[in-house]
Amino acid sequence: MIALCLNGTHAAAKERPNVLLILVDDLKPVLGCYGDRIAKTPNLDRLAESGMRFDLAYCNQAVCAPSRFTLMLGSHSTSTGLYGLNSQLRQVMPDAVTIPQYFASYGYRTESLGKVFHIGHGNQGDPDSFSVPHFHDKVIEYLDPVSTDGGKLTREEAYFTNQKLDQIRSLPRGAAFESPDVADTDYADGRVSVETIKRLRAAKQRRSESNTPFFIVAGFARPHLPFSAPEKYWRLYDPETLPMPKFEYLPADAPAVAGKRGGEISNYKPVPTAKDEPLSQDLKRKLIHGYYASTSFVDAQIGAVIDELNRLELADDTIVMLWGDHGFHLGDLGIWTKHTNYEQANRIPIVIAAPGVTKPGSSTKQPAESVDLFPTLAELAGLPKPQVPQPLDGVSLVPVLGDPAVRVRDHAYHAYPRKKLGRAIRTERYRLVEWRSFGDSDEAAEYELYDYETDPLETRNLAAEKPEVIAAMKRTLAEYPPAVARNSRRASTAKPPMATPMIANRSLTITGHVRARSASGVIVAQGGREHGFAIHLMAGRLAFDVRVNGKVTRVVASEKSPSEFDFNVTLSPEQMTLSIDGELVGESGSPGLIPVQPKDGLSLGLDDLSAAGDYDAPNALDGKVTQVKVDFNE
Repeated sequence: MIALCLNGTHAAAKERPNVLLILVDDLKPVLGCYGDRIAKTPNLDRLAESGMRFDLAYCNQAVCAPSRFTLMLGSHSTSTGLYGLNSQLRQVMPDAVTIPQYFASYGYRTESLGKVFHIGHGNQGDPDSFSVPHFHDKVIEYLDPVSTDGGKLTREEAYFTNQKLDQIRSLPRGAAFESPDVADTDYADGRVSVETIKRLRAAKQRRSESNTPFFIVAGFARPHLPFSAPEKYWRLYDPETLPMPKFEYLPADAPAVAGKRGGEISNYKPVPTAKDEPLSQDLKRKLIHGYYASTSFVDAQIGAVIDELNRLELADDTIVMLWGDHGFHLGDLGIWTKHTNYEQANRIPIVIAAPGVTKPGSSTKQPAESVDLFPTLAELAGLPKPQVPQPLDGVSLVPVLGDPAVRVRDHAYHAYPRKKLGRAIRTERYRLVEWRSFGDSDEAAEYELYDYETDPLETRNLAAEKPEVIAAMKRTLAEYPPAVARNSRRASTAKPPMATPMIANRSLTITGHVRARSASGVIVAQGGREHGFAIHLMAGRLAFDVRVNGKVTRVVASEKSPSEFDFNVTLSPEQMTLSIDGELVGESGSPGLIPVQPKDGLSLGLDDLSAAGDYDAPNALDGKVTQVKVDFNE
């Protein structure tokens, strides 16, 4: 067995343990090892029996790309400003050192397979992090043509393959679930499992020849939507025995900003598209069935990898860590998927099996965070405490691995940005959430407080009833540095150089200057889901959207825009035009003038609130916007 060198001294590469990092998308702790009596997860249960299970583990932001950044950087999203699906790591923090880069600097060969960094929504992941090219496969995948209206590109397929990002709403919705009678390798997770096994065999040979330790990250897509899994995994469950949501309302007395309806789930059929339209009981049951079936499917793929690790006699020399990127609402609070600060979106499974350190079958209630895994893995491998350019917000969990009763902190921290930023503290009993806009005073903040000892379903916000608990937890929250404003390192988010213009029933000419480093993002926007306008880049082309009575009319440049340019757009009752550097590049018929003054004000570099154009807000631009002027042609 390899000595794990826990005293922080340098060990020679040949003495260092290997690392197998297993990432699972949207995996909440609905696992047998976490006490779920319905879940059929024998392989993950077996993994937990070989190490330590963290019962109070939390992601640092409940959305794919930012959560993976927090893991790989050891930094909170509130420390980096990397809040969005389209956040570009190397544009925001070009010198950041990720976990695999850190391990590579100490002689590790680093490899990645499947969903590791988020690729999609304009994001290309981080190829710089690994020693060899990434093994990429699908996240959104269908085998039944009925699921895609006969093989058409669906909305979520387009998002995750960076296709037609400017046309998402015109694309059909894919099915929320399918269950064909196919082999496991017909889906991506099966192929990722097979390839990981090949990489382990090659790593075994390499270790014997050159003593090179491996750091392999295997990322699995299910149970992310769509719930596409072979039929045999659906047959594991009797739909009538599945746990249905117990409380389907938003918490009483909670701030409006905290709640959620619709969102990602609405991009799948047959889910209703209207946010206030309830799901039928049959549909709820089918979605829950799909989640459990998909979890069993990914359990089998991970089991094959663990079996091969054991067959190759690598288990005694390898740190294995399982991590879910965030949780998942299954109808509780009336919410589906993630993107909240509530328990079901943020609680995750973390299992660490470190030979010679973790006691098999152990568990702890130490509150743990995704950011803790960077310093934990470094210490387990005998590497020095990471000194990296980015803030290292995590703490090593190694003392807890040796003794489950040890505490290295008394809470976990997480955040989620909506119209305001919600920062949260989760102790063993309580969660405090502070909702505050960037730059607002303490007096402007709104709070949530939940007591998981008396109200595990989060039925009521207790902030007004427990002032002493609020006060103590606010003191803890105040110890954290101020949150970095979203996109503040990417696009100009300064206040506009003029008051929000009164644009109702007026012909408009909007001009300005752009220096862009990204192919997509808002330049200037005013308004929201009912009325307004937006000038933005999509796939490198300049676009002008006008929204009237909820419907968007768009004109798009015929060619890609230069990286720096002047723009001029006009809206009259008859026509919309679009010019770059004085040259007309697009025109179309007009939907008419914007009939009422929009509620949302003018914003630069992103769309702060609801989307004025046909995109998902905030749709931030990586670049700078200056010299914006709105004139009226009267």
